[in-house]
Amino acid sequence: MILKYKYHSESGLLEAYRSYTLAQNNSLSDTVVITSTASDAERYNYCLEFICYNSKSIPKAQYISPILNYADGGISFTVPNNLTEFRGHVDMQLTGYDPDDNSIVFKSINKNCKAFDVEGSLCVLEKDLNETPNVFTEVLKQLEDLRKIHQDIIDEAMKQFGNQFLEKVEKFKWYTVKYYDNGKLIEEKLTLSGAKLTPPQYTLPQYCVLVGGWYNPATERIWNLDEDTVEGDMELHLNYMTDDVVISKGTITSFGKHTDSHIYMPEYYDGYKVTALGQITFSGIPSGCHIHFGNNLADFEQCEILMFSSNVCGIYFPDNHPQCISKDGYLYVNSEGEKFLIFAPRADLIRIENGCTVINTYAITNNTSLVNLILPDSIGFLSAYCIIESNLEELTLPANILSIEDYSVYNNFNLKRVIIKGDISYMLTDRTFISEDYNGNATRPTLYVQPQHYAKYKALNLAYDIRVIGQEYFEEKFAPKGE
Repeated sequence: MILKYKYHSESGLLEAYRSYTLAQNNSLSDTVVITSTASDAERYNYCLEFICYNSKSIPKAQYISPILNYADGGISFTVPNNLTEFRGHVDMQLTGYDPDDNSIVFKSINKNCKAFDVEGSLCVLEKDLNETPNVFTEVLKQLEDLRKIHQDIIDEAMKQFGNQFLEKVEKFKWYTVKYYDNGKLIEEKLTLSGAKLTPPQYTLPQYCVLVGGWYNPATERIWNLDEDTVEGDMELHLNYMTDDVVISKGTITSFGKHTDSHIYMPEYYDGYKVTALGQITFSGIPSGCHIHFGNNLADFEQCEILMFSSNVCGIYFPDNHPQCISKDGYLYVNSEGEKFLIFAPRADLIRIENGCTVINTYAITNNTSLVNLILPDSIGFLSAYCIIESNLEELTLPANILSIEDYSVYNNFNLKRVIIKGDISYMLTDRTFISEDYNGNATRPTLYVQPQHYAKYKALNLAYDIRVIGQEYFEEKFAPKGE
């Protein structure tokens, strides 16, 4: 069958000469022939787009013809068998292309031009399944087509402009700027060379005020947000302090009066780095305070008065300090491969973390609430006056003690028992564990030692009562009992 249509170029309408009906799954050679009213119809390339609908007008399939030419007075296209797969009707649209660049020149404006109807034949029984709607399938197909178009646009843009863009970007220099708050990294940003900075938002601790803004340790001054520009990788530290702290020419002269609170020192104040702790008396230290220093305070010996004061509950340095480790009020220092406990907080229980090897002088002092001290197996060195003026009744020394100095455990007047798991007999003196009152009266705890070391300790003839570990248990459990 010849199916004839005419394209009216002046109006864009595509119309059939009459109604056509084809048999379902038709295997005959039906041909679509389209003529055009345009005088230059031969110069264009064409294609036909078909939409197949079932008997309920549900779109079931789409088909686009190959490129067609206008010859012998029209466009000729043989109808493929898949256009008659569904009983219903088929719509057709004509598109004209410029043969030079394949751009679309025109389309028939009536996309719903019915090309032909499809009716069932005696040899075909369409399954009910083919009558079920599949609108979502068509929608997903259109979305996939849009994705492909979108990716094609991106690929083409990158092809044309990507190399140019990369060449321009390579001319810029980028630097890393890190922002710290009390040693904690709060933001890290890549910043263009020569750019001014917009620091991150922050929240100051209670009772604190900002001092200048952001301190630059490389230049040892406050960063000027209005004038300074980035010229290299850098760190900036939020510079703040507790509001009533007093500092004069880089020296802290007063911690203020905020009790039971955390007190913060700045890195930089009034044109000076804050590097020193002045002559502060015990009465000038607020009760129950936690003291936070900056990285510019490098001499730990200046903190000695804080170690003696019972008002100080914790001493801290910033998290990024190259030597100090501050945690829960404990202060440790790494030096020459050893980890020193410098300060332990005032508490009834002190648990020194594993890995600590040295208890420094005055690390545990003036802590009358301390009743339980737990030393890790890593402890090897006890400095003079490292455990003084506590409320301990019993102390256990781990087996790896390599050095214990005179007066290491001093003036712990309630200390009754020292359990020694290793052998320290060769370094023990009458002054290792001793308490002395104002009248010069001395008391010492009972030492409990391993059975194999007992003879060594007894041979020293020191002023300690020496007992074997477990002796009390045996005396209590197995000694004869009276009637």
